[in-house]
Amino acid sequence: MENSPPTSSSSGWLSYPRVLWVSLAIALGLGLLALRASFMADEFIFLGILGEVPQPAPLGTSALDLYNLIPGDPAVMQPLIQKGVYPWWTLPDLKISFWRPLSSAILLVEHKFFGDQPMGYHAHTALWYVALVAMAGVLLRRVLPTAVAALALLFFTLDDSHALAVAWLANRSTIISMFFGLVAVCLHLEWRQKGRTWALPLSVLSLVVGLAAAETALLVIGYLLAYELLGAEGPLSTRLKAMAPTALVLIVYSVAHTALGYGAAGSDMHIDPLAQPLFWLQTALLWVPINLAGLFLNAPIDMFVDAKNELPLAAAGIVGMVLVGLMLRASWSGLDEPERRQLRWLLAGFASSVVAAATTGPSVRILLVPSLGAAIILAVVVHHAWRRRQRNWRGWALVVGAGAMVLFHAVLAPFSWWTSVDLLRNFSASNGRVQQQYQAMLDQESLPHQRVVQINVPNASMGVYASILWWATGKALPQSWWVLSYDTHEQRITRTGPSTLEIEPQGGRFFSSVVERIHRSKRYPLPVGHEVKLDGMIVKVLEVDAEGVRKLSFTFDVPLEDPSLVLLHWKNRKVQRFVPPPMGDQVSLNALAIE
Repeated sequence: MENSPPTSSSSGWLSYPRVLWVSLAIALGLGLLALRASFMADEFIFLGILGEVPQPAPLGTSALDLYNLIPGDPAVMQPLIQKGVYPWWTLPDLKISFWRPLSSAILLVEHKFFGDQPMGYHAHTALWYVALVAMAGVLLRRVLPTAVAALALLFFTLDDSHALAVAWLANRSTIISMFFGLVAVCLHLEWRQKGRTWALPLSVLSLVVGLAAAETALLVIGYLLAYELLGAEGPLSTRLKAMAPTALVLIVYSVAHTALGYGAAGSDMHIDPLAQPLFWLQTALLWVPINLAGLFLNAPIDMFVDAKNELPLAAAGIVGMVLVGLMLRASWSGLDEPERRQLRWLLAGFASSVVAAATTGPSVRILLVPSLGAAIILAVVVHHAWRRRQRNWRGWALVVGAGAMVLFHAVLAPFSWWTSVDLLRNFSASNGRVQQQYQAMLDQESLPHQRVVQINVPNASMGVYASILWWATGKALPQSWWVLSYDTHEQRITRTGPSTLEIEPQGGRFFSSVVERIHRSKRYPLPVGHEVKLDGMIVKVLEVDAEGVRKLSFTFDVPLEDPSLVLLHWKNRKVQRFVPPPMGDQVSLNALAIE
C-alpha cells in the first residue's frame, strides 16, 4: 500500500464533512452572483455561430468547434481582414485555435434551451463551480491534515480570481476541464495508494474528458507527475511505470492537437512553448511573476496590457513570492515528515501549473488551477501561525502575515467577487450603449453599400468587438468595418490628399500594447514602406524608430467625403462622425478626452 496522507484532529468549523458543506454553499452563492452578468463580447461570437447569423465572411469555425477562433489559414483570414473582422495589421497565418469539443457541445445544447437569454447559462456554470469545489474538497481531504485541508478548501472556494471564470461564460471551459482533471488525480491516487486497478482506466478517461473541455487539464497533469516523482513510495522504476498512462495521454493529445491544426502562432498573447521555446521562455520570465502577484497579493494583473504596468506587477509578484516563501519556510519546521512529503509534490504541482499558465498573457482568468496550490500554501501558513503562535518577533511577524492573507483572501474575497461581476455587467451595459450609438450613426438601408471606418477607439475591446456585436445581433452589415488604430494616445490626423489620411500617435507608438499585438507579434514588425492592400484601402508604414511604428497613411479608393465611406471617431465618450479636415490641415483626436 502506498503512503497515506498525514492526519490531525480537528473540531468545529474546520472538520469534515462540515467544512465541505459550508464550502459548497459558499460556492453556490458566489456562482449565482453571475446571474447579474450578461453576455460578454466573446459569447456573442458563439451566439452568432449557434444562431446561424449570416457571417461577414466564413469564420472557419463551427457549432462543435467554437473555440477555433483564428485557424491560421491565410485563405480564411484574408477575407476576414478585408471585412474588418480582424484588424488590417493581422498576420495572415495568425493562429489562436483551441480544441474544446466538449465545451462547444455543451454550449450548443444550452443554446437549444436558453437561446440568447444569459440567465440559464450562468446558472449552469454555477453548478459546475459547485462540482469543482466538491472535487477539490475530496482531493484536499485525501492528501492533507483535516484542518489544513479545510482551510485550503475555504481559500480555494473564496478565491476572487475565480469570479471571471464563473461569470465570463467563454471561460467556463476551464472550470469543466479542471473538474475532470481533479477527478483524474483522485482516481490515480485511489489506484496507487489502495491498489484498486479499476481506478486507473477511469483516471485516464477523466483526463481525456478534461482535455476535451479545455487545455486547462494540462496544468493538472503536473500534479499527477509530481506525485509520482516526489510523493509516492516505492522504487523509482515503479513510479516511472505509474507515470506511463498519464504520459501516454499527454503524448497522444499533443500529437492529435498539432495534427488537427490547433495551437497558437504569431500572437504575443498566446504562445506555444514547443513551437517557440526561446520566445516563450523570455516572456514567461515576466509573466510568471505577474501571475504570482495575482495569486499571493491579489494584484490587478489584467492591467499588464498597458506596457507601463508590466514591470511593477512583476516586481510585486517577486515580492509576494519572497514574503510567502519566507512564511512557508517558517512554517516548515512545525510540520511532521508525512505532511512535508505530501507538500513537496503539491508544491511541485503548483509550480508546474504556474509555469504552464504562462503560455497566455497574465489574467485572473487563467489562475484557476494555480489557485489550488496557492490555497494550500496559504492554509499551511495560516494553520501553522495559529497553532504555534510563538511569542517572539518571528512568531508575531508570521501571525501578522497570516492575518493579512486571511483578510485579503477570505474576508474581502466576497466583495471582490461582487465587484468583478459588476465589472463584467458594466462592460456589457457599456457595449450595449455603444451599439445604440452606432445605430444612431449608421443607416442600415445604406450600410450594405458603405464601408465603416473607425479612426480611433477608447480601448482595444471596442476595436475588436464593436463590429462583432453588430454582426451577432443580426443587423445589416457594411461592405467592411475597418478600425484604423487601437492606440489610445492622442493622435494627430493630417489630410495629405483627397483620399489620404496620415495618423501619428502623440506620446507613443503603434502596436506598443500587447492587446494590439494579439493579432501580430512583435517578432513580425512592419518595416518602413510596408503596404497592406485591401479592396478599397491601402495602409502604408511611413515612419519607424527603435520604439516602433510612428506614422501610418491610409489611402482609400474614393475621396474622404464620398458617401460610401462612413468615417467615425470617439470623442467625449461617444461615437461621432468624423469630418475630414481640408487638404494639408491637421486635427488632433483623443478617444479618452472629455471636453
